[in-house]
Amino acid sequence: MRALLSLLSCWSLVRPLAANPSQNCCDVVSQHLPASQVYQPKTSNYIDRIKSYFSISAALEPWCIVLPLTTEDVSTVIKILTTHECPFGIQSGGHGLFPGANSVRNGVTIDLDNMNGTTYDAETRIASIQPGSRWKPVFEILAEHGVAVTGGRDSDVGAGGFVLGGGNSFWSASHGWACDNVVNFEVVLANGSVVNANAKDNADLWIALKGGSGNLGIVTRFDMRTIQYSNPQNHIYGGTLTFGLNSTGEAIAALVEFVDRQSENLETHAYTVWAYVPSIGTIISSFIANVLNDESSVAFDGIVGVPRRISSTLRSAIVSNFTDEVLSPRGYRNIWLTATYKNDGRVIQYAVDKFNEIVPRIEAVSPESILMIVASFQPLTQSMVSHAATNGGNVLGLEQRIADSNGILFNAAVALSGAENEAAVLPLMHEWLDFVDDFATREELNLDWSYLNYANGDQDPIASYGPEAVERIRVVAAKYDPEGVFQNLRSLDLRYLPN
Repeated sequence: MRALLSLLSCWSLVRPLAANPSQNCCDVVSQHLPASQVYQPKTSNYIDRIKSYFSISAALEPWCIVLPLTTEDVSTVIKILTTHECPFGIQSGGHGLFPGANSVRNGVTIDLDNMNGTTYDAETRIASIQPGSRWKPVFEILAEHGVAVTGGRDSDVGAGGFVLGGGNSFWSASHGWACDNVVNFEVVLANGSVVNANAKDNADLWIALKGGSGNLGIVTRFDMRTIQYSNPQNHIYGGTLTFGLNSTGEAIAALVEFVDRQSENLETHAYTVWAYVPSIGTIISSFIANVLNDESSVAFDGIVGVPRRISSTLRSAIVSNFTDEVLSPRGYRNIWLTATYKNDGRVIQYAVDKFNEIVPRIEAVSPESILMIVASFQPLTQSMVSHAATNGGNVLGLEQRIADSNGILFNAAVALSGAENEAAVLPLMHEWLDFVDDFATREELNLDWSYLNYANGDQDPIASYGPEAVERIRVVAAKYDPEGVFQNLRSLDLRYLPN
């Protein structure tokens, strides 16, 4: 991510590459790993991996793709790439949105897809999850033991990037961010050494990784606290309620009320989305979940009571059934922008008004290319943030942001086809967000914080954590990556090499 790299560039150590670097880098990796783990351009395996990316925008074609099977393989690869000064990208689940998020063009992509195991230790009640794991199989494996983790709400999202960027789950109110539930990271550092980062060992690295993304090393295992299901079926209760656009006022009021009362109902989760789909127009969808499988909870009364309901999928089911329901379609170009505001209906209404204005303008500059345009609003509550302090801390910098009131996480998103359409739509998406940001600032509702997992490449989420958090990450980077490998060789082409 360009913005993240710029923050940590004080250890810049950019060296010239040797002649024919693409062949040199891939050849030397091939000398140390089996051919079955190094995919070369134009081969079927290589092409399949490029097609596996969630967002076409992020699907860069590297010199070669390396697929480690073990932590030792990752160590070997990092030592080779560092020694030979080879630029690299890191792919976990492939759900990054923009060029350079999880790939590289002029360099080697380290693809962690084959490192996708999940195990459970019944004695410690800890789940060990590899970075290439997708959340649907993680939930299914752990359900066999009657437990879950604070994993993703989309079946196809990978564990690595999700957790390192924070991680919002169905259990956020009761257990906090996903990163707050990591008791240990197994990390391959820039010099190839393998360390564990936890409350006792390398605690500074442990804290910095909780929100610090892929700037400090490659995490090869997440050891996470588990959550016991409340029923033998391992079910939760929830689903999607859909309303027409003329229910906007009631839907906003219901969401604001839910957010402000969530501290009284920690077992609940909800968010509301305004979505434009060309074939049907604009609809409002509210997703709700009760992780105790309590369908009688009054916490959702306001949302369930929004008038002019079109449809409902409310039910009791296993978690992966719900993560399938909110699964985002692959194979499109994606632009996501994000911001955070105080939980106030005025800023939500303003964002929706601007959404209604921007939709026809986006369609006008990108005819017949739009899959959907979305304005999403999710709780960012004091109860959610409070778990950081009790679990060792993180670097997200949210405690002061919402000390006086709960927040709303805003995500403006579009999925479409065609590179030229993406280029035409990006300025309109920024215009939309800028309007909302300016309104929130004027009304003293702007929390000036960006969620890394929803941020576009030209946003600066880590800077929004605040100077204290940024300095903490700098210090940790200087200690564990003194040569600046993860700030210089990772995605180097985005800063220094021609596209």
